[in-house]
Amino acid sequence: MAKGKTEQTQEEQDGNWYVLVWGLPRPAGPLSLAPGITLRPLTSPLSVFDLAAAGAVGFRSWAVLEPVARGCSCEIESTKDAATLPGYDTLNRAWLATSLLVLRGYTQQMCVACSSYSWNLIAGHQKISTEQLPTFRGDLLDFHLKLQLNYNAQKGPLTLTDASWVNGHFPTFNKLASESESFRFALEAAVDWRYAKDARAAVSRLWSGIEALFGIKSELVYRISLYCACLQAKRGDERIKKFHQVKELYDLRSKAVHGAALSDEKMASALNDSFELLSGLLISTISRGRIPTSDDLDHAVFGE
Repeated sequence: MAKGKTEQTQEEQDGNWYVLVWGLPRPAGPLSLAPGITLRPLTSPLSVFDLAAAGAVGFRSWAVLEPVARGCSCEIESTKDAATLPGYDTLNRAWLATSLLVLRGYTQQMCVACSSYSWNLIAGHQKISTEQLPTFRGDLLDFHLKLQLNYNAQKGPLTLTDASWVNGHFPTFNKLASESESFRFALEAAVDWRYAKDARAAVSRLWSGIEALFGIKSELVYRISLYCACLQAKRGDERIKKFHQVKELYDLRSKAVHGAALSDEKMASALNDSFELLSGLLISTISRGRIPTSDDLDHAVFGE
């Protein structure tokens, strides 16, 4: 799941992981995201000289992070003893926590690298110490030079409310992501659409996630619109409105994917609304504790 993790890193490291986060403003203090997973501020800015010092002790890809070093002001600590089964390993639990943050709207942050010791030992090291850093064990993770963004992305520091929401939903999220292939596929789509080369490709990726949640093979537009409306809106005018909104959004998706002319405004709307739809479906799935079954969908459509 943590795409940048190498086999060598997995074999060598058997303790805590520290994930360097780019694009998330520095928190005032540590914030718990789940048992054993904490967002922590870096006490000093991370300079290219600090990265070079890590390079001298084994971080071979240090120079890649130079363009984003100034935007890295916090890390996620994921402790080995908190990883439980069923669920993900220590490093991937950090990825899951940031995925929940994406669903809460923090779409401009990335987990760019991991280390076996805190990035606080690296950040500011060249100014405060003449001693060499310990041997570096880690690697690049989801590092990208360009992100697609929805226009209502959260750009402020992580709030206590959002951190508490992640903490409360993490156990169910961890279980769903480790046990359900369709949920995991939809979740990956909800995260990695940001790395697409353009907005059209991002919209296509988002809809692959929406379709995966329902596993629909026929009457795609009508049934997806119906199910989304029934799962997310109250019976009556609100549900009818949601049904037509999703149908119109699917039409935008088709135009975007198949190369039809779209204004910048329409393309931005297709991207933003598709992400909102997928993230909303994933959040409702987490609240339910399972992928919607046929009985769930039938009850949503025909029940009171």
